[in-house]
Amino acid sequence: MTTSCFSFTPLNKSTYKVVQDDSLNELPFIYVKVYPTLLVLIDTGCGPNHAKDPTVEEKSIRRFIESNLETEGKLKYVDPESNETKTKHWLVFITHTHYDHIGGLFEFADDSTIFISGYSQEYILKDLGCNSLCCAFNIPTPKFTVSHWLEQNEHLTFDGVDLHLEALITPGHTPDEIALYDSEEHVFYAGDSLYEVLPIYIIETSNMIEYIASLDMMLKYVQSKNKELEPLGVRVTTASGHITDSADTEKLIIETQECFWQTLKGNAVLTEQKVMREKNLIIYMNEAKNVGFMCIDTKLEEAKKHFGFDWQLPAPVSA
Repeated sequence: MTTSCFSFTPLNKSTYKVVQDDSLNELPFIYVKVYPTLLVLIDTGCGPNHAKDPTVEEKSIRRFIESNLETEGKLKYVDPESNETKTKHWLVFITHTHYDHIGGLFEFADDSTIFISGYSQEYILKDLGCNSLCCAFNIPTPKFTVSHWLEQNEHLTFDGVDLHLEALITPGHTPDEIALYDSEEHVFYAGDSLYEVLPIYIIETSNMIEYIASLDMMLKYVQSKNKELEPLGVRVTTASGHITDSADTEKLIIETQECFWQTLKGNAVLTEQKVMREKNLIIYMNEAKNVGFMCIDTKLEEAKKHFGFDWQLPAPVSA
């Protein structure tokens, strides 16, 4: 049996969750949704140079997924017109262009269709190496061409196939952050805008003011979906870029909103301060320690002043 730095498990009836065991300790969640003639990939992990165990045999995200799909009989299909067996075409959605989400994108760049937020195209097209933090972590910045710039509330189709996916533009964690809603499975793919236990990063290219606006928009969207789903007795669940794959989305957004405002008011629990990339980081969590934020102090100060909260941030710590 071939050893690998990835795991491959069902998330629901149409989708698999892939987790990379990486040397950067990100443990990114990657999702593969299977269609009769297409494959949708949500994010690509840290790339093949960052397996935690460098001795594993399989470090390629694409080869790993395709091998597992081949075993499941879901990689290929028979074209009804030509009666030829063909490999399904990849559609790759990037929730945002941080290194742990685009590290494996070069494996799909030549023959796949790539979807990225159209909200801040300059962020993608200018200095992606810096903005993605690839340079900071010595990860090669993948070269690729964006096939389609996503728009707010865009219902997604491809070659006449309804993907049952809707795109939401959700800037905050990064300018190019998106979420995807799968109306077939009632799953909200939140990227790094929402997850549990670990703090949400508010770092160099983050914007807390945009982030709270995105949270408000996401909550209204999910509440409307939950209302539609009431007769079915189901609710929208969140599958995030890390940690979380089945949380109640509405509840998680509300908890995150509450923690956001408690953080800005200076009432959240200060759990840690540290220096990272020469920036002073402050970590605040809610009382339950299941939601929180790791903020660069200048970003927190900017948001605090914008919303009219007047209190003193903790003094910076030494590196």
